[in-house]
Amino acid sequence: MTDLWDELFEPPDPADVLGDLYEVAEGVFDLCYDGSELAWAAWAWGVLTTAGATAAATEYERGELVLRLLALHRFHRELCARGAGIGEAGEWEVDPDRVLGDHPRIHPVLLGVMAERRNLNLADSADAGDLDFDIAVATTALDQLVRSEYRHVVPLLTAAVGVDDLTAATLVSVRNGVRYPLPPGDVRSIMSDLGDAGRSAGEWVRRGARPT
Repeated sequence: MTDLWDELFEPPDPADVLGDLYEVAEGVFDLCYDGSELAWAAWAWGVLTTAGATAAATEYERGELVLRLLALHRFHRELCARGAGIGEAGEWEVDPDRVLGDHPRIHPVLLGVMAERRNLNLADSADAGDLDFDIAVATTALDQLVRSEYRHVVPLLTAAVGVDDLTAATLVSVRNGVRYPLPPGDVRSIMSDLGDAGRSAGEWVRRGARPT
């Protein structure tokens, strides 16, 4: 039987929450074919929006928003690897072709500007004779820039929703049809039913969810 209240309080469409970044999110949040990753990304983005971390007045600031979305992706992948056994912990990477390019992606020139402003050292990221030199440099720049945003975004997200809510919401995103935010009763049920890996993942979040 369908709950009338569920129909009245239908969660917002992820495309509406993420705006033009939805296209980027579609390209990277693909851990499970029938999971709820995009719904999770929209929920987490909404939390950051409430915290004032998703506003952009310039193209540079908008590039930072793409990096923050990728920081959410990095956290999501790491927690799912640790707690759900999907993927390998500490092996986050993203295909530059999915995030670099014309709007709504980050233009490669802007990526270079961002790397320069943040004083990133990319000299040793690849052999200059490598045919894939540009790709290697872009990958290294993305990794370092996303890591920088991660240190800002993940503590903000954790402080806003709490360790249990964040852990539960992330781990169940591998399931189909999850609706966010999770009701408190669902959070308690999920957290009480975690196996050893899930509990260890929760402790990782509690300790600060530092990327490896």
